[in-house]
Amino acid sequence: MDDGAALEALFAQLPVTADWTIGFLTAVCTGPGVIAPTAWIPEIMPEGAFDEDATARAKVDLLARLFGAVTETLRTNPEIICPEPEKPAQEAVDFCRGYVRGARMHETWRDDAIATKKLLPFAALAKEDVEAIDEHGSPIADTEAWTATLRASLGSYVAGLHAYWQSKRQVVNTTPKVGRNAPCPCGSGRKHKKCCLAKQA
Repeated sequence: MDDGAALEALFAQLPVTADWTIGFLTAVCTGPGVIAPTAWIPEIMPEGAFDEDATARAKVDLLARLFGAVTETLRTNPEIICPEPEKPAQEAVDFCRGYVRGARMHETWRDDAIATKKLLPFAALAKEDVEAIDEHGSPIADTEAWTATLRASLGSYVAGLHAYWQSKRQVVNTTPKVGRNAPCPCGSGRKHKKCCLAKQA
């Protein structure tokens, strides 16, 4: 995306950072369902997001292009979307805070025990009140080293959750449902329940 200067100017006017926004959009794109722009844009741009003036439209258009760039990065190389481990720690904190907020917009994500557990490293890095325990449920003594390990693995956590939800998404069947008493779509002239539906049973 070649809008670096425009994005920098935009984030100078917004209450959230670029890292928060990319984390937020990453989770919005990753999750199990589609969240409409009318729901996610106000999270980034709470004031005047859908005003009719040209300035507001330009900002929304820029955010839509950023959303597209995040979607493409997740499709091709999800590990690289988060701040690198050598970047300032605050960038990872902001990214994870945005990611957690975006994840919580997905009701299905909130109700999925496995996906909720996979979100814990993000919550810990976002400095939420998360219990420092290992995969066996034992308390972690050296929380600083634990946080550093989580930070180094952030890209793999992003990729893992993206893969998890990709595997859960169902292909939408565009064929209309045929009622039991409707004519069978095979063209036999018989009722569906007496023809192909009976063969499926």
